[in-house]
Amino acid sequence: MNQHPTQEILQLEASKRFSFTCWIETEQHQLITSQIKSDLVDRSAELWIFGPEGVGKTHLALNLAEQFGFHYFDCGEIAPELSGNLFEALSEADGLVLDRIDRWLGHDVPEAALFSWWKRKRNGLVLMSRSSPRVNKLISLPDLASRSLAALVLPLDGLGDEGCYQLFECQLQVRHIQLTGDAMRFLIPRLPRNPAKLMDLIYAIDEESLRDQRKVTIPWLSKLLTRF
Repeated sequence: MNQHPTQEILQLEASKRFSFTCWIETEQHQLITSQIKSDLVDRSAELWIFGPEGVGKTHLALNLAEQFGFHYFDCGEIAPELSGNLFEALSEADGLVLDRIDRWLGHDVPEAALFSWWKRKRNGLVLMSRSSPRVNKLISLPDLASRSLAALVLPLDGLGDEGCYQLFECQLQVRHIQLTGDAMRFLIPRLPRNPAKLMDLIYAIDEESLRDQRKVTIPWLSKLLTRF
């Protein structure tokens, strides 16, 4: 059997965009952490977390994987037909976080591989998706759908206004971006409430201001905000 696909899968790394330097923990994050600690670690139990794109699922998934020593994999980066290679390479005692599991759902091969692993595993499994597993016809394999319905399912709400402001302020400090008082007063009420879009805005401010060697002004920010 060709081992290269398995080796490539196991060498996948999380995007460098995700850092815990500015991790903003919410009460919901604390609830999820407590749930995993009490019910998933070293137990064959499952937690399914769902929420819209950009709400912070991947950042949370990476945080949980590091905190509990679980393996993390992004299903969006693994071709569905290679899913079996992943599960063959893992121990049944491994804790596992599968991000963007929806990329595999509706495909026979990954659904069968996941179901087989689910039956054998002896540790916790955390799944992240945009949709709840209770959405009709999300999962094709009846046995996998049944097991998914039996899992604890929680929605992820995001950071909220205060959390987004804290994230923005922390990222400015980490990147040594200095904004005038007028620029901050202009930006704060207009910040995207979606963490992913907020990070895109911060990258744009950082990269474009450095590239153009320009002072960050309100007219420049106003034009930039039209992209978000």
